[in-house]
Amino acid sequence: MGTYAANLAGVFRGRPGIAPVYTDAGKFYEATYLTAKMSELLNDVMEVLAGGQGSHVLQLRTPFGGGKTHSLVALLHLVRDRQAAISACSALKDIADPGDVQVAVLSGEELDPLSPMKATGIETSTLWGELGAQLGRYELVAEHDRAGSAPGGDTLRRVLGDGPTLVLLDEVLVFVEKAMAIPRGESTAGRQAMLFVQALTEAISSHPKAVMVYSLQASVGEAVGAEGLLSDLDKLVARVDAKREPVADDEVLRVVQRRLLAEIGDETVHGEVARAYAQLLRKQLLATAETSDGRREAEVAADNLEKRILAAYPFHPDLLDLMYHRWGSLPSYQRTRGALQFLAAVVHILWRNGAKSPLIGPGDIDFTDEQVRGAFFSQVGERERFTAVLSSDITSSGSGAATVDRRLGADSPTISQLAVGTRVASAVMLYSFGAREGEDRGVLESDLVRGVLVPGLDRNVVLAALHDLREEELYLHYTGRRYRFEPTPNLTKLVRDEANKLTSQEVLADVRSELELQLRGSLGVSLWPDGPGGIADEQPLFTVCYLHPDWSEDREPLGKFVEQAGKAGARRYRNGVAFVLPDNAQFDRARHAIRLRLAADKLLTKAAKYGFSPEQIDELREKSGNARRDASAALGMAYSAVAVPARPRAGDDAPYSLETFDLRTMLAAGRALHERVVEALSQRVFSSVTASKLVALSGLGPDRKIVRCSELVDWFYSYYEFTKLWKKQAIATAVANAVASSELGYVVGLSEEQGSLRPRDSRQIRLGERVPADEIDLSDDSAILWHDYARELMQEVFPSPGEPAAEPTPKPQTTAGAGAGPSSVSSTTQPTPPAPPAPADVVRNVNIRAKVDKSGIGDLYRSLAWLREQPGAVDVEIHISAEGPFDRIAFRNGLVEPIEESDPNAEVRTD
Repeated sequence: MGTYAANLAGVFRGRPGIAPVYTDAGKFYEATYLTAKMSELLNDVMEVLAGGQGSHVLQLRTPFGGGKTHSLVALLHLVRDRQAAISACSALKDIADPGDVQVAVLSGEELDPLSPMKATGIETSTLWGELGAQLGRYELVAEHDRAGSAPGGDTLRRVLGDGPTLVLLDEVLVFVEKAMAIPRGESTAGRQAMLFVQALTEAISSHPKAVMVYSLQASVGEAVGAEGLLSDLDKLVARVDAKREPVADDEVLRVVQRRLLAEIGDETVHGEVARAYAQLLRKQLLATAETSDGRREAEVAADNLEKRILAAYPFHPDLLDLMYHRWGSLPSYQRTRGALQFLAAVVHILWRNGAKSPLIGPGDIDFTDEQVRGAFFSQVGERERFTAVLSSDITSSGSGAATVDRRLGADSPTISQLAVGTRVASAVMLYSFGAREGEDRGVLESDLVRGVLVPGLDRNVVLAALHDLREEELYLHYTGRRYRFEPTPNLTKLVRDEANKLTSQEVLADVRSELELQLRGSLGVSLWPDGPGGIADEQPLFTVCYLHPDWSEDREPLGKFVEQAGKAGARRYRNGVAFVLPDNAQFDRARHAIRLRLAADKLLTKAAKYGFSPEQIDELREKSGNARRDASAALGMAYSAVAVPARPRAGDDAPYSLETFDLRTMLAAGRALHERVVEALSQRVFSSVTASKLVALSGLGPDRKIVRCSELVDWFYSYYEFTKLWKKQAIATAVANAVASSELGYVVGLSEEQGSLRPRDSRQIRLGERVPADEIDLSDDSAILWHDYARELMQEVFPSPGEPAAEPTPKPQTTAGAGAGPSSVSSTTQPTPPAPPAPADVVRNVNIRAKVDKSGIGDLYRSLAWLREQPGAVDVEIHISAEGPFDRIAFRNGLVEPIEESDPNAEVRTD
């Protein structure tokens, strides 16, 4: 083909600048080799569009840019200009003819979630908005487009219409990954895009004449940091025959037919370029020169380079040197004709691509072009042995060089344009063939840096690229202080290959094992429950639920976990559960690290098979150890927040609110994940409750004289008005303290007569005496009593001196199961508990004066945080006295400004 790469969106829209070989159906098919797999794809799609049987949703998944977009363009041309396609390729004439087909193209490389599209004449902001606009039914999704909310299946079915419809999606992962960073209410643009693709898949599957074909990266290696998204997109099609790989070597190759530059331009420009390169080399050499001789040598080298550039322009002298002196030692190299052929191919592709480099040097060779590769291998030989090396390490989108390009260019547009990883790797490839007399193959670091430097590129960036390439490249070797590529893979290659053999389920199982190890010994932990039913209910122990890495609010709302307890119905112990929310990015890091560790460990068991040297065994062990540490660190940060259901805020009609605490803002050094979660919950979940608080919450008084202890436990773990407790033992301790202080009575042994609950034996009532907390029974057969009622019953059994014992007469009491409120909650009542009554003993107004030092500020914060959540007016007057010294700016930003935001008239005195 005559272009660098196919652009589906450009072809679809007829964008200027796209080569005719892609935009013209006839020319496209004349230049396309129709493989059996591509022919099968075209047949299947046309058959369904014509109303026949077959898969309505197809996935194109090929490795390293191997024909996905090419296949989509082939489908586009066949439905748009069938006659021209058949004229160019007679093999298409027997394919079913669906007639007029409406086509929509959604390209992840063209569409930007932050930039509206206007190509259709309608401004759209989402995938579904663009789909509706292209199909002429934008009004059906206009509101969804403006709101950024994915439409449902019914709406999409109407957007598709009744006739044959072909929807082509290219580089979906690119768009979704970018959109994940854009908030949309409580969701993100990425999550909404995923929901849309899912709904579109279902809508098309139910349409008799609709087909969707989407492209996807072939391996986890191409989706570093987005393994979860790749997995979700892969699951859109379940059948094996719906996943196609129309890949053949001759389809991926880029055929470049260009001419050499007719002239080399103004000599004044040559001089400017030569001086710029000479000055760049002078600066780099002087920066490392430690002696006067070293500085003189730097000046001489710079002057010499300037002269040589003037003589060699537009080529870098180092490029000509390596061809003449290194390649010249190869039997396959033709000194004159070979140089012309290779340089013609290099100049041709660079000129056509509009390359801006002032010179053509070792780092400017575009190995992605077939003509350049062909000319290269024609001169250096070993095409069969090094073709895979080029694809894996330099030319593919998932190569180590491309990864380094993205990493180094992430924060700098200039560095991004220079593609430093690819630049350095391409130069090393040239230096990997032939050698000067008396030298080994490969290139020294100093020579490599000199050959790839260009104005705007610093030596340190080149060294950083070299360091990263050693970690990322599969065939790059570093031997005898020289870098070179070899056709035999290094350990990185073997580890990557072994890693790609692991299934997502195997990796996830190990992730779970690592988490279980980190959470070992922690009580009340529920790890990755399988839906709401996976979390125990009616268990008087506060439960911290760590949700599955793939959990999302869109697929399974958090409210479902709060309100439901599986098949048993509604959850009762809603006040005894918290949910730790996963961080997808950290889990992807953990999965990647664990995948590498498992692979390294597997290779260690095959050391004899591969004949590893002791050094390689040590390196594998080091890789395994590093990956284990990376996984542990990622899992330590794999959960970003913890959500706790609490009573709704004042004026909110919802049954509860969800309070969220950000774990990412908490110091993690030296602390386990669960420790940070417990600390985050420390403002809402407690290890104890005071006796007075328990008495107030129980509502004991004239209208409620007795409460079963089991019901009291139920109330604490059911009602948001009650204190959240880690363990029920805190209730037993509070009861024991309240009994000792005569704030309530306690008895074991209950009877129920005529619907009234009372002690079986009043002589067993404990009041005003110390009872060990571990002797407090919290079962159905024990109760707490209003202190006056306890005294009354005890008086009946133990009268005052000279006073006859009264005949005990049962008096009706408000008992468990009678009336509204917590007393109606028992193990046999309905799953959803009624609202608790207001406590009998309430505080109407409060004035507090206290003095705390620095150690008490945390406790003070907890008190004020509790007060903030209560209804009613609050007026807080503070007096702060503190001794410095304090940095004035930090003092102003950290202390004064937050106070002045609440009270602009705050009085601050400093000296």
